[in-house]
Amino acid sequence: MKVNVVKNMFVLVISVLFSAVAMASSMDSVSTKTGRNSNVDIRYTGANQDFYNFEVVVRQTGSRRMTLRILDEAGVELYRESFGKVGFSKAIKVVRNDYARLSFVVDSQNGQYKKAFKIQSEVLERINVLEEEINN
Repeated sequence: MKVNVVKNMFVLVISVLFSAVAMASSMDSVSTKTGRNSNVDIRYTGANQDFYNFEVVVRQTGSRRMTLRILDEAGVELYRESFGKVGFSKAIKVVRNDYARLSFVVDSQNGQYKKAFKIQSEVLERINVLEEEINN
């Protein structure tokens, strides 16, 4: 009986954990609440070899101008976009890097909404052992 051992050393697993942090005073157009009643919905939708993918939806109810910013763990701004009264819905790709945390911040004249995503990458070892018959 012959046994083949196959090792795949570089199976990358990315887990993105998120913590929603509501900050600032009461906001008419950007709710500081997290969950279903919020006017802001920011979701991690997956990753590939090059990008982390997120979907951002902001439903506006009256503020004049709002700004979406994405910051890394050091506070470096990676993305900024302003939008008006209509609201905002967009799929956003963030180039993969060694980020430990990405923070999404929506600013309006009435306050601020923040949501953070903690990124943990792991390299796992996967071993496949296959049994094979030997015929002489």
